[in-house]
Amino acid sequence: MEKEMAVAQDIQQKVIDFPSGLIGLEEHRKFILKELPGHDLFFLLQSLEDKDFGLVVTNPFWFIPDYEFDLPDAYEEQMEDKKNLKVFVTVNLASNPENITANIMGPIVLDQNVGIGFQVLVSDKNYTTRYKLMSAKPAGG
Repeated sequence: MEKEMAVAQDIQQKVIDFPSGLIGLEEHRKFILKELPGHDLFFLLQSLEDKDFGLVVTNPFWFIPDYEFDLPDAYEEQMEDKKNLKVFVTVNLASNPENITANIMGPIVLDQNVGIGFQVLVSDKNYTTRYKLMSAKPAGG
């Protein structure tokens, strides 16, 4: 997946359908992406089926500028245009910022124009489910 399709700055509160659900959370299929007040780098992927369930996500390219993965053809065919795609990874927050981690093995790809999303399992052995975000060299830094 190329970096240019990953900018997540124009968040739309539109229903996003995950036809296959998220990995390990297949029962949750309808979400909206919301800004988190006071957090410029993090968003909330809020379930519409369970108001008490949501995932904190961030744009991985802000922390790992050379992050990349391949989007399976089956997913790509269901999305309109790569330029409209946004990529996020789930975040595990911690009281100590140095312990905040992200799952960079399971990026979430959204096409908000179509209202569809997928979570991809990346097989790159350099990627982990517990990548320490604050140890990353930020984009432009």
